[in-house]
Amino acid sequence: MPWYIKAVLRLTLPAACLAALYLSIPGEISLAKTAGWSAHYAPAMPVCLSVYALSAGAIATYRRKMRLPGQVTALIGALMALILAMSAQSISHLIEQTYMEGSALLTVAVSCIPPLVIGHLIHMAETPAQAVSASEEMEELKEMNQDLMTSLVAVESAALTSRAGMVLVELERVTGAVEELSEETEELAEVHEEALKEAEAKPRRKKHLTLTRDKIEEARQALASKGESVTVAKVCEALGISQATYYRYNATAA
Repeated sequence: MPWYIKAVLRLTLPAACLAALYLSIPGEISLAKTAGWSAHYAPAMPVCLSVYALSAGAIATYRRKMRLPGQVTALIGALMALILAMSAQSISHLIEQTYMEGSALLTVAVSCIPPLVIGHLIHMAETPAQAVSASEEMEELKEMNQDLMTSLVAVESAALTSRAGMVLVELERVTGAVEELSEETEELAEVHEEALKEAEAKPRRKKHLTLTRDKIEEARQALASKGESVTVAKVCEALGISQATYYRYNATAA
């Protein structure tokens, strides 16, 4: 609701009520004086009717909203208060404008207003606030239980959903870590397999040295048989080795 509408309701409604009460005061006082009350007591008549109308209307509205018994009684009281206020204004103005005169019946009717108001207010106050049967209480308890169960299920579902999400995230993380470890294991296995193949393909040092010394000797003899000069360079060229390897094996042989 817009703010200006709220401001209008908060200001105009009380102002209208106060204005209506202020306008009704003279007629009700005049009617009370016509019925025989003195000037000292007559001003209480507007208060009596106004309080009666406000009380009956408030009680009727409250009981209707809360579905309490006594709604009809309070509604009748509100209507009676409105009728009495309207009648008091109309009759007092008719008498002042000499359209009618007072009578014994009018005096009795106006004199009966305060006792009737007091009696009806006491009746509304003494009306039981609420008479709830056992079946109604059971229905209310069932509804309350259903509401509580619904709220509990909603809370537990939200908690379980949150936990499930956390578990899924953790599971994805663990799965990723396992996949990484698996890939690393496969790589290590491949490297180990290649290392084993290289180790198997590489001859032992001692056997290689013996074989190389034999080959060196055979290369020398082959060069000598051909009549060529036996030099380190020619021997290395014939064997396909470096001079450093030649000297290393010769030193080992020595």
